[in-house]
Amino acid sequence: MIMTMIDKEELNSLIQSEWDYLETKKGEWSLLEGEQDMEVLEHVLRCILHLDLTQEKPLEFKECVKVQNPDGGWSKESHTDKTSMWITTFVGLKLCRGNQILMDPEIQATIDKTLEYVLSMQEEKGHWSDSEWSHLDTTCSVTYFLTIYQVTQDKADDERINKARVRGFEFIRGWQQDSGLWKDDTFHPAGIETTAHLMQYTLVPAYFMDKIEYAGKMCMEAADSMVDAQAENGSWDSENIDHTMDACRNLMLASDTFKVKEKYTPVIEKGMRWLINIKNEQGWGDFPQEPSNVERTADGLDTLLKYRRYCTKEPMSHFWAFSK
Repeated sequence: MIMTMIDKEELNSLIQSEWDYLETKKGEWSLLEGEQDMEVLEHVLRCILHLDLTQEKPLEFKECVKVQNPDGGWSKESHTDKTSMWITTFVGLKLCRGNQILMDPEIQATIDKTLEYVLSMQEEKGHWSDSEWSHLDTTCSVTYFLTIYQVTQDKADDERINKARVRGFEFIRGWQQDSGLWKDDTFHPAGIETTAHLMQYTLVPAYFMDKIEYAGKMCMEAADSMVDAQAENGSWDSENIDHTMDACRNLMLASDTFKVKEKYTPVIEKGMRWLINIKNEQGWGDFPQEPSNVERTADGLDTLLKYRRYCTKEPMSHFWAFSK
């Protein structure tokens, strides 16, 4: 076990308390309760997967099938027809992961339809677009979905998917800033959230799936830039709770993947301690002292669950479904 300044009992108690809180808020995330914001739902589905509750809650996954758009995608608002690429990929990959357990043929057909839609929408320069998100974030969400599809469906040798994913990686590689972070002046000028997403969802798969050596080097350079950007109190991006959670999770995956946990554990612990200290009695808002919301609370629970995993010798890659 890794020595941690966060007590195991405290961590387990927080995890249970946060899940109990989310259960009381089902009206704000479950399609069984009515129309929903699919971005909020996919955050909660991730927690269900990590808590090993998928078998108990199959309908939370099955309901997503009913609100898939005819083109194979999903909208941010469940019962509208404006497909969002970013939402599509994140709902699609939750279904890929959930269906490893549920083995439901209807969900499988839905996932396959999503794959065809996503592949058809790649643009000439190798990226994917979404009007609400930057090309960087959207492209990395797609490369993540493609990776998870291949891992869960045992399609690692599918050349069509490999080619699309590598083209996405090449697009992202061309954008990295001199600081080691990826910045997008329109969406995330500071670069913390975008870099965290890219490291987790594009660079790690590029290193492992495609054996692109320099992807590992880029990943660790970005990790060091991220460490440099951490505030004295342990937060990132002017006490942005969302971006601090992203940074912590990303450093957990990168440091475990590249076998340098000792170097990054103090940074991760400092971020985790800040997140625990500033949280509301139950849940988190987007910044300290703000009221709790379901999306950020699910993000926080996911971060706690990943941290609990990080404190064991089990590989972090399983929690991202980069390995089975």
